[in-house]
Amino acid sequence: MGEVYQKVSRGPGSLGKIPQMAEKLGMSRPMIIGSERLAARLLKKAPQLLQAPVFSGYHPNPDLQDALPAVKVFREQLCDGIISIGGGSAMDTAKAVKALLYAESPEKALEGSFPEKMPVPHIAVPGTAGTGAEATQNAVVYYGGRKKSLSHPALRPDGVILDAELLDSLPEYHRKSAALDALSQGIESYWCRGATDDSRVHAYLAVLGVLDNLKAYLAGDPHAAEEMLAASYQSGKAIQITRTTAAHAMSYQLTKTMGYAHGHACMITLPVLWEMAGEHEEMLPVLGDLAAKMRLGSWQVVPKLLRGILYDLGMEMPGMPGRETLEKLVSSVDPERLGNHPAAMSADDVRNAYIRAFTPLCAAEKQACLDIWQYYNA
Repeated sequence: MGEVYQKVSRGPGSLGKIPQMAEKLGMSRPMIIGSERLAARLLKKAPQLLQAPVFSGYHPNPDLQDALPAVKVFREQLCDGIISIGGGSAMDTAKAVKALLYAESPEKALEGSFPEKMPVPHIAVPGTAGTGAEATQNAVVYYGGRKKSLSHPALRPDGVILDAELLDSLPEYHRKSAALDALSQGIESYWCRGATDDSRVHAYLAVLGVLDNLKAYLAGDPHAAEEMLAASYQSGKAIQITRTTAAHAMSYQLTKTMGYAHGHACMITLPVLWEMAGEHEEMLPVLGDLAAKMRLGSWQVVPKLLRGILYDLGMEMPGMPGRETLEKLVSSVDPERLGNHPAAMSADDVRNAYIRAFTPLCAAEKQACLDIWQYYNA
């Protein structure tokens, strides 16, 4: 099956264009999946959808079981499309609902066993500038207490609304973490083994979009918010082609066990992973290429810049966890995800990366990192 062509509407006022996009996609009675707060904002901008059922019964880390009640409502209410609004959890739940509408069972959905055609359309409206889930065919869900992935070309949303108006109510920590997720996805997609010429274009646009707009975005600049949302979308388009690498694989247990938001958890290890990649001579050309595109004179400056961002945002590196927690982190890493990492990593390499990431820098090293970020784009 070929890639789903996405209809995209972007810029201020795009929320109000959802009814027109829905009509073009053949929706006459969509189901809305999102928090009650965001659904209310959507309905205020698009009162034509006031009769649409709203489903908010999902968790921040969605379980595939969360989608079953939504499937029941979808069928009972004779819905013919889905509109998801919010972060990755809302969009992943929407993808799970679509999957369960067509799969014979949750187990078959997880196996990727679907009919040839899955015509229910899905419009994704991101409420965060970070995950890029609106651009991908993948959904991360839990099933039986274990993290699983749903993936099928038909699960990629058919329509996307990019309106930065929704970003203004995000808590500050999550605004920062989401931005770091987009940055991490861009870097990981650029250097990964599965990179292509097309994916590197999207990855480059994501990385520069975040670096050039992060300071203004967090200061409340509306144009920078639109640019950050565009960068997030580009990061999603990049990983739709390539998938992610070790920073993402190492992030999930950091979130589950230590409570760091996803993007923050990815960025904790990314500077160390960059340094470790630089220990492999065959990696130096791609690291140098990306560093040049980031307008940095040397690939060795990049991890300092990334740490400087974390320090500037008040997202300090965590202290060293206990031995039991460290081993839990190491054992949680999915070897399949490591297969896309640019340099081979053993369990000992993963352990070493965690230890290096948890080890605080001295005051002078920390200040050097802060200075690099402070004067970036100055």
